[in-house]
Amino acid sequence: MRFIGREYELSELNREYDKDRFSMVVIYGRRRVGKTYLIQEFLKDKNGYYFVGLESNNIVNLNLLSKAIYQACGNLKGLPDFASFENAFRYLFEYTLTRRIVFVIDEYPYLAMSTPYISSMLQSFIDQYKEKSRLFLILCGSSMSFMEEQVLGYKSPLYGRRSCQLKIRPFNYLDSAEFVPSYSNRDKAIVYGLTGGIAEYLTFFDDQIPLRENIIRIFLKTSGRLYEEPANLLKQELREPRTYNDILFAISSGASRMNEIATRLGVASGGLNHYLNALIDLGIVEKKTPVLNRKTRRPLYAIKDTMFVFWHRFVQPNLNMINLDLGEMVYEKHVAPCLNDYMGSVFEKITGEYFEERLKQGTAPFIPVDYGNWWGSDKRLRQESEIDMIAYSKDNAFLFVEAKWNNSKVKQSVLNRLIDQSFNFPFSEATYWVTSLSGFENISHENNVELIELGDMYG
Repeated sequence: MRFIGREYELSELNREYDKDRFSMVVIYGRRRVGKTYLIQEFLKDKNGYYFVGLESNNIVNLNLLSKAIYQACGNLKGLPDFASFENAFRYLFEYTLTRRIVFVIDEYPYLAMSTPYISSMLQSFIDQYKEKSRLFLILCGSSMSFMEEQVLGYKSPLYGRRSCQLKIRPFNYLDSAEFVPSYSNRDKAIVYGLTGGIAEYLTFFDDQIPLRENIIRIFLKTSGRLYEEPANLLKQELREPRTYNDILFAISSGASRMNEIATRLGVASGGLNHYLNALIDLGIVEKKTPVLNRKTRRPLYAIKDTMFVFWHRFVQPNLNMINLDLGEMVYEKHVAPCLNDYMGSVFEKITGEYFEERLKQGTAPFIPVDYGNWWGSDKRLRQESEIDMIAYSKDNAFLFVEAKWNNSKVKQSVLNRLIDQSFNFPFSEATYWVTSLSGFENISHENNVELIELGDMYG
């Protein structure tokens, strides 16, 4: 499979490598996001080796580390394991005094949990050898909180020793489309929604067969690659997966405020903070506040990972039918009629990423102070209101955005309503965007309005 995206990350790794001196690079991101594939691409033309820490004891990890270091240092075979981690790393640092070697420790949190002093020991070796060693050390991990707090955090022994850090995020809608180049723009957008831009999930889709067949094969069969993925991911990452599943179920059922989630689960709201923060760290849940009122005391909680949204909406409620191998019936009766509704929030996300692409290209109306969803009181109409996206600049230039994912063309009334809503805000200058899956009817508009079709967004 060809290497897709990650041009920035790969260029940063190569830039650091070309310095030809000691480097410690920290790479982290949620599981399945593509960290390993990025590192493998980086290693293709370099001398180096890969060690993966296991969720095991220090004896097993020392055995595997010994073999990895011998392999990295000349494919030495038949030698006994190092007597200690200190001996192993001293050998590696000494070997790289005259040689440029890349050594990767993947799943570093597992190694650190089996050997709690490993970070302090690495700190000592780095301080001793950083001016003379040519080692290119990569520490990689999927535990976001561990990597941020115990590797990059100021209380970590390794604080200040990293040369570069890369947080690997899911692909955006444009990079995701490269995994299914034969699909229509509509189907590319749906695949993005179904996967949340997670690299491994994207590889499950075959663009040589209809999207319907992919959805059934991947989600709606007991053999499907994503049939049990949310539960499996929570089991891998968290100690009390049942509690987290309950929280996700409550949110997917419409509970969006802390007290609503607590009421749905029959627990005290104060006891949910730890669990919600863990889900936020994993990128599964987000804590939403309206642009222009980020300090609100009443944030909303929503499922951020759109694969989880799809699974909780269409897979979990139909597990009995799927277990009877009735996935095709589930698709026809439950998925197909509601797919456009599901894609509504996904299309808002795509629209936000399109705005970010326009920023990179220098074709956005202005550089924003902040941007995102807005909800609150429409003082003119005296009712609650919502706008899909607002961006504003330091001199009060505003962009108001409405995103419409449906099979009919957008009518004049949609633009008129957006313009009417905008008069609740003290803008010095206003620009309006409407994005649409299916295009527009004959809409009359001024020069400060852009009507943007899905094809434009992929163009």
